Amino acid sequence: MSHYKIPAISFAVVDNDEIVWSEAIGYINANYTRQVDEDTLFQAGSMSKSVAAVTALSLVDQKLITLDEKVAPLLGDWQIPNPNDYNADSVTLRTLLSMSSGLDVGGYYGYAPQEPLPSLLDTLNGTAPANNPPVKLAYKPGSKYDYSGGGYQVVQLITDRTTKMASQETAAKYVFGPLKMANTSYLQPTRSAVTNVAEATDKNGNGFNYKWRIAPEYAAAGLWSTPTDLGKFIISINKAYKGDPTQIISPSLAKQSVSKQANTPYGLGYVVEGKGDELHFMKLGQNAGYQGWLVGLPNTGQGAVVMTNSDNGRELAQDLIYSISKAYHWPISGKLKDAWMVN
Repeated sequence: MSHYKIPAISFAVVDNDEIVWSEAIGYINANYTRQVDEDTLFQAGSMSKSVAAVTALSLVDQKLITLDEKVAPLLGDWQIPNPNDYNADSVTLRTLLSMSSGLDVGGYYGYAPQEPLPSLLDTLNGTAPANNPPVKLAYKPGSKYDYSGGGYQVVQLITDRTTKMASQETAAKYVFGPLKMANTSYLQPTRSAVTNVAEATDKNGNGFNYKWRIAPEYAAAGLWSTPTDLGKFIISINKAYKGDPTQIISPSLAKQSVSKQANTPYGLGYVVEGKGDELHFMKLGQNAGYQGWLVGLPNTGQGAVVMTNSDNGRELAQDLIYSISKAYHWPISGKLKDAWMVN
């Protein structure tokens, strides 16, 4: 932590599909004024996408939507801009979740607390006060992998319209509530009474001019959580994959989600690598001032989550995940040392 100038790190270790170790070390900000604990919130960054994906898959389980139908009828008045005249009917929930939809806008930078926040349609259209370009169909759907935060905002539109609930309510009903993820939310701490929050720091270990940026792009980047809560998420996916029908998604969808989809390193919500006991799913999360990593091994019932409040957190998270993998004898430990996987 000293080497990377990181004020706080929090992590949870999953073994035999139980959280066997969790710990938070350091301070909530660069001033070292208050220690973190296991309930301290961190921005999850793109780990939000994994939660958004499973929320959408739960609607598939409810037969409210399907993985392979064209999404255009689910989008209401907004339709995907298609300047190259590709076959937009080929954009499905499966291609959106697997980063092969052809939609662009890789990521979102968020907003300072005093800035006006865009609506979901503002974000999709790239209109003020949104600070991103519009989401459009930039490649032939299904033709290749291209990282797309914009595609996940379309997933958010689909789930919001399908359930006729706000994103927080849908995720709470299908994921946060059933898994008792009490410290996980899309609600922004700046605008609530929550105070146990790790504040963003840059690569030099300095705080921002404000405590953190706000990410209203909930599906792509807007989650606040803790490693313990996300560890519960990993356990549920692991158990569902092995056939437990009582988890947040069905065994059938869990197996699909942890299977590489065509022309992409992704399953449905996370990167997938390996076979047999080496099968694992993972997601890097990085927002301004926060970085972390989530890994699950469904066949061995293992996994870990690391979250930091630093732009340097990726390196430390990688080191810690590798150490955990050795200490808990993960079958993939030798493959984690030198390479950071696709995010």
